[in-house]
Amino acid sequence: MSAAIFTNGTIRLDAWSDPVEAIVVDQGTVLKAGTLEEVEAAAGPAPRRINLDGATVVPGLIESHVHPVFFGLTRNWTDCRSPLNGSIADIQVALRQDLGTLADGKWLRGWGYDDTLLSDGRHPNREDLDAVSRDVPIVVSHISGHFVAANSRALELAGIHRDRADPSDGKFVRDETGKLTGLMWEMGAVHTVLDAMPQASAADVREAAVYALEVASERGMTSIHDLGVGIMAGDLEIETWRKLAAESSGLPIRVTGYVRSDLALRYLEKSPDLFSQPAIGRYRVAGAKFWSDGSIQGLSGALKEPYSCLDTECGELLYSPEELAGLLSRIDDAGGQCAVHANGDLAISTVAGAFATLRGSSEQKDPRHRVEHLQMASAKDIASLVASGSVASIFANHVYYWGDRHRDRFIGATRAARIDPTRDAQDGGLHFGMHSDCPITPMDALATFRTSVTRLTSGGSVLGEAQRLDPRAALHALTADSAYLTHDEAHLGTLRAGLDADITILDQDIVGLPIEQSQNVSAVATMVGGEFVFNRGGF
Repeated sequence: MSAAIFTNGTIRLDAWSDPVEAIVVDQGTVLKAGTLEEVEAAAGPAPRRINLDGATVVPGLIESHVHPVFFGLTRNWTDCRSPLNGSIADIQVALRQDLGTLADGKWLRGWGYDDTLLSDGRHPNREDLDAVSRDVPIVVSHISGHFVAANSRALELAGIHRDRADPSDGKFVRDETGKLTGLMWEMGAVHTVLDAMPQASAADVREAAVYALEVASERGMTSIHDLGVGIMAGDLEIETWRKLAAESSGLPIRVTGYVRSDLALRYLEKSPDLFSQPAIGRYRVAGAKFWSDGSIQGLSGALKEPYSCLDTECGELLYSPEELAGLLSRIDDAGGQCAVHANGDLAISTVAGAFATLRGSSEQKDPRHRVEHLQMASAKDIASLVASGSVASIFANHVYYWGDRHRDRFIGATRAARIDPTRDAQDGGLHFGMHSDCPITPMDALATFRTSVTRLTSGGSVLGEAQRLDPRAALHALTADSAYLTHDEAHLGTLRAGLDADITILDQDIVGLPIEQSQNVSAVATMVGGEFVFNRGGF
């Protein structure tokens, strides 16, 4: 394709500088940006001209924490989310409806329930699911992904019985008599059940991955970070990404993978160069994903002070500081990035301490280990992360989807006002991206942008006004800083000459609009490496 000149719109090369008059891309990269005269001089003969007709060009949006295969697979599972389901009885009805369509030998899979939104005020248990079927194995995942409820048949097939010991990073919940309730608590227990299920087929995983990338591109995203390759389909996920990336059509957008920690440690035994292998097309593996605690809405996030709704409970660390540091060092020694889930303030401080220890012993020049979510980070934690050269991806969507309940139920008004402290992170000099954690919340970078600049909850309240980001800072986090998280700042994140032509075209200028109007902005085209992968605008 010949060089393409974009004109007649707002063209932002990055979040901070003023717009330029024109930009030209050629051979997959940005050739020149500036005045129309300068751009035309650089473009060469017979360039293609793209009339933006008032639309806005920004650097390609980057979703820095998502679970694409998980998201795609959920289309085939029973939807147990609220408000569609207001009670456990509603979930049972939904499961029974899908039970009749289930093929022989299949497990019935549900997802998305939130115990705090159910009128019962609790998780489903094995008796609830046994009432749907005692013969068909049933598992239902919590909206956070940190808990799974299973019926008796599923427990039997997974080899989970009364006398089986809990995994080191989770537990099989029991009642006061020692009987299994059917609730799997945290990732070690969750994976015990999920790994026992018949795995999704290669065709299913491929379809799930392709669908997720289509959604991402249609919403203006040019790159995603897959934080937990293998969490739903094990080895098949990494194989699927490699195969898709190697095909002639390739991946429409860029995918950077962080492999589920236990799988990554196993892969390293056979492939010590796992993290140094060259990219396959638009896919590469950057590191491994660990979990240091759970979720605040599940009362399993590790806090320094008790939950407001349960003054005897502070959640729990899934690893001791020594255990965590030891596991992370194996990834660091192999040249990979450690990406560690941490929500509660105790978990974040523990991870920050582990990163500081790693930095002192690492042979990597610039590992940039990552904290995922960073929900209750203090200014001290942020300073510690900066000092160790670490980075973060902040779950800004927490504010909208759980902010009201965090304030009124889980951690109280004072602590809730500082969840997802994006402004403190900016002021403290921390490099950070922002994310949806899809399918935990919808994958929509523009919605994440709006939440970060408004701090509006789903109930319409402003939660922690002091943590609001300026629109430019929010765009920076979703572009240049998200590229920095994966060591990609030399070719992604801005539209300076010589960088890859990853471009998002919006129907309005999201930076120049009044904040209250930002909810009306949408993506009309997405370009990756100089090629349109989505083009609703007809450019």
